[in-house]
Amino acid sequence: MKNKIITLICLIITLLIWLFKPVYDWAAYRGKAPILFASYYTLPNAPHPETSHVHSETELDEAKLINILKTYREQSQAPGLSAAIAYQGKSLWSGTVGYASLENNIPLTTEHQFRIGSTSKAMTATLLAQLIDKHNFNLDTPIQDYLGFNPNPLWPAMTPRQLASHSAGLPHYKRNTDLMGLYYAMALTSHFETPLEALKGFDGSELLYSPGEQFYYSSYGTVLLSAVLAAASGQDFIDAMCERIWQPLDMPQTGLEEEAEHLVDFYFNNKGQQTSYIPWRNVDLSHRLAGGGFISTPSDLAKLGSGYLDRHFLSQATVDTMWTPQKLNNGEINPQNYALGWREAKNLLLDKYTVYHHGGVSRGSQSILMVIPELSLSIAANINVNTEKFWDFGHVVTALAEQIVLQGIKH
Repeated sequence: MKNKIITLICLIITLLIWLFKPVYDWAAYRGKAPILFASYYTLPNAPHPETSHVHSETELDEAKLINILKTYREQSQAPGLSAAIAYQGKSLWSGTVGYASLENNIPLTTEHQFRIGSTSKAMTATLLAQLIDKHNFNLDTPIQDYLGFNPNPLWPAMTPRQLASHSAGLPHYKRNTDLMGLYYAMALTSHFETPLEALKGFDGSELLYSPGEQFYYSSYGTVLLSAVLAAASGQDFIDAMCERIWQPLDMPQTGLEEEAEHLVDFYFNNKGQQTSYIPWRNVDLSHRLAGGGFISTPSDLAKLGSGYLDRHFLSQATVDTMWTPQKLNNGEINPQNYALGWREAKNLLLDKYTVYHHGGVSRGSQSILMVIPELSLSIAANINVNTEKFWDFGHVVTALAEQIVLQGIKH
């Protein structure tokens, strides 16, 4: 009898460790607790490896572009930084500085893939744009009409427009009152094959407000939008992304993390507060795929941005729709000038050009994509660490754009 009790106690302890270790890891990789059994790596002494590739006959001062990458890699305290520029719909330049893997001393190349975090929202929005453009998708039809059923009694009045512009009332990760979903978002160990499966992570949550009343940034809104888009297209969501976005725009390094062939190593350095680098724990981001789970390269992301400048890919009317900051029910534009999966900014580049952009923060990775229609430029960059202030990294794309302007590239 005593042995059975001991065995039962051991099983209970093992179960509790299995359940709560991912939650502990969540706290540890936010700097709230020690990371147990971690391996530590340091950045080799400079000079760090670098690559530079000009993809057209345009004459460029590559050294100045690389120096920008060096400056922002050091400012971001990232093992590696990769960037790419497209001009008039064609690849113009790409370059890298630093390492894809510190453990294996692997230099970063332009083929290496990164987690792109919320830049995934601009990618999902592009599928929305395609359906608007080619299939008369209606932004203001209630989502229940597309899904054919009602996953949550509070959701029927929501529209795709509200989901894409973060005004549907859905929570982001921390304010999710669906307790199992909250656990999924912290543990990052559960896998969801489809957007409909991923809805179980937040379909029990309360709304923060009635749809259209306020702006509240929510990746779950984009996940729900992806389920709506899949239903409207009559395709699996990933199949639709492949056939309608990634293949037409020639984005071969973009997709699912589990299928990556050239994935960088992702690192934790407590947002620059420590000089050593700890590899990020393994995570499954399928619960947030459409809103923050894709992988890509700067070259592929620049092609995505260029798609918005290609009238064969998207009509000007659809682009205007996607890039128009959205209004709330009171008629006022939302406080972040958020459009449909994109942000509009008038003060990022020389206080002169209107740009459309979306950043992303993921586990041990950051991303930024910026499109400047007036200059026919699309610029993207990625790093394999997190920074305390996003724009300590993000402004690398504005610096590259300014340099391109100085070098005489004009529309």
